[in-house]
Amino acid sequence: MSLHEFVLENRQELLKRTRAKVAKRPSPQASEAEMEHGVPLFLSQLVSSLREEAARDPAQKAEPDPPQNEEIAISATLHGQTLCKLGFTIEQVVHDYGDVCQAVTELAVEKAAPVTTAEFHTLNRCLDNAIAGAVSAWNKARDTSLAHGGGRRDLCRLELLNLIAALTVSFDAIRQGRVGSGGATATTIVQCMTEMRSLLENPKWASD
Repeated sequence: MSLHEFVLENRQELLKRTRAKVAKRPSPQASEAEMEHGVPLFLSQLVSSLREEAARDPAQKAEPDPPQNEEIAISATLHGQTLCKLGFTIEQVVHDYGDVCQAVTELAVEKAAPVTTAEFHTLNRCLDNAIAGAVSAWNKARDTSLAHGGGRRDLCRLELLNLIAALTVSFDAIRQGRVGSGGATATTIVQCMTEMRSLLENPKWASD
């Protein structure tokens, strides 16, 4: 059985396990509507990516960076925006997708389901896209909410703290081995650092 068939066959169990992991995390608790934007949709798009990977020409599979599923990044963007509006922290955004992949790998081990190297790479690539998309969306949504109040100096300080939080959790995802060091999450780190430098060099720091 291929990994995409495994995920399809065990979809309900994977949803159950992921929701259980989410429930164990600190409040606020995820609503049903929020979960529909993240976990179920991510599983469906993971299946799509795995199926596309399996159908590729054997010679193409040797490529280090095969085509990515843009739908995952799009849904992750919506997920990040939703979580921010619900008051979730940036850490909870990242953990949402990490919990999905952890549930998949744990169940695969329990059932002795064979996972090929190509499938494992696809799984990691999907997680990488999802984390980067959700973090970027959360960051932008947070910036928008901060822009509605406070002086310039306070706004810059809050924006900087927000960028540091996004950078920290993105780096932590790489450090823990959830994603690679050359993917979308790593790009998010570079973007955060660039924005931080721009903020610090901006003259509005000196005025209020």
